[in-house]
Amino acid sequence: MSVETESDRETPGRTFPLWALFLLAGTGGLIIGIATILAQGLLPDAVAWPANSGAVWAAAAFVAGAVGAAARPWECAVAGLLTQWGAVIGYYGGTSLMWLGAQDLWAPLVWMAAGAVSGPLFGLAGAVWRKRDGWWRAGAIALLGAVLAAEGVFKLVNHEHFTHMMGTAWTQTLLGPAVPLLLGDGWKGRARALAVLAALIPLGVGVHVLADLAIASG
Repeated sequence: MSVETESDRETPGRTFPLWALFLLAGTGGLIIGIATILAQGLLPDAVAWPANSGAVWAAAAFVAGAVGAAARPWECAVAGLLTQWGAVIGYYGGTSLMWLGAQDLWAPLVWMAAGAVSGPLFGLAGAVWRKRDGWWRAGAIALLGAVLAAEGVFKLVNHEHFTHMMGTAWTQTLLGPAVPLLLGDGWKGRARALAVLAALIPLGVGVHVLADLAIASG
């Protein structure tokens, strides 16, 4: 007789081949990058924050990992990576085409480097969310919420540079903790995720500071 533990969440069966997962992840990233450009021009300021948010791109990697949860860990990591690189190519490539001008390569290179870290990380987190329980699942959920909240806190801390985005900053900061409440399992799982989220937010703010310095140095 086998005893199932809370970390032994049943793994969903593979529903499509690996090449299809990679194709969907890369294509999805391209679409997100292009949609970011369009949304920035079409959405009113009050609801335009998803079009100017790295957290939204990171969430795409999380979704790719969750969709491919039956794949091996490295495959989920690659799927997450493809969403981020696809988004960078879609955004900066689309911008060059729309304005018919060469773009400075420094910013896209910085975001490609950031995507090389965030893509695999969030791709794995999405797979963990689908396949594991306990603290592992709580940590994956917290990571998704923390990337959103940290972006908002970064803008609040640097409010002198984001005076026109204070509504966005507060929205992101408050939506971050809502992720564990929506995706967590029971109140114990939600409490675990919120505890991890609180620990991750300062780290996320630090990452934003480093990315901002890297882009400014170009």
